[in-house]
This record gives sequence, C-alpha cells and structure tokens, in this order.
Amino acid sequence: MKDPLDFFNDLPDYPGGRTPKNRGKKVKAIADDRYNGAKPKKYVINGKEVLMFTIGDLAKAIGKRPSTLRVWEHRGWLPKAKYRTPKPVKQQIPEKTSQGRRLYSLEQVEFLLEAMDRFKVREVNHGDWNGFRKHIKDNWPQ
Repeated sequence: MKDPLDFFNDLPDYPGGRTPKNRGKKVKAIADDRYNGAKPKKYVINGKEVLMFTIGDLAKAIGKRPSTLRVWEHRGWLPKAKYRTPKPVKQQIPEKTSQGRRLYSLEQVEFLLEAMDRFKVREVNHGDWNGFRKHIKDNWPQ
C-alpha cells in the first residue's frame, strides 16, 4: 500500500511560486550572544587600545538597568569604575558636575557574568547574594 502523503512530495514547502526571501539564511540566535547585544568600544588607556564597556553596555550585557549598577556601586557591592570617558564640554545638568561615563574592561564584564551565573543571582529569590557580593569584593579584576 502506498503512503498517502507521497502525493505531496512534489510540492514546495512554502506557498506560491517564489522562494521566501528569508529562507536559507542562518539567523543568529539571541542565546548565542554572550553580551546580549552590548558592544565594547576601543579606548586608549596608558597608550594601549583596550576594549571597554560603558555602564549602559555593561547593564545590557548582564540584563540589568544602568541605575541598578549605580546603586550597586553606591552600596559598595560593585567597586567604583577605575576609568571614565572624558568629561563633557558643557554642563548637562544644572548644578551637577559631570565626570564622564563609567568604563568597565572586558575582563571585568566577563568576571561579573561568571559571578552572576555561579551565584545564581539572576534567579528570583534563589540567588546567593551574600556570596556574590563577597566574591565581587574579594576578586574584582583591576
């Protein structure tokens, strides 16, 4: 007995006469992007080109908001950024001195991502926050 589905073997896997434009292209999966779309930029520090992330890019990479990272820094959970972009030429907020954007090295971003995974701080109510903060304080790369 013949398989009834053999009748459809000659048909294309899409309707119409033209191949869809998006067929055959490999689409990069979001899960493959370790930094969630954040891109480091090159800065010259002490005469060497270094890949650095701004606080916004770091926040994007770890899935948090920049304001969250500023709070972590203020509370001492995250060390203060060692490097900053140059100060803006004009005052942006009245009566506030601008210092430039915080910059974090690729090594620091990797360290933070690994620490977040190790201590499961992304999981709601399951993370070891005390261990995470101690690990950051004791081992933060310079």
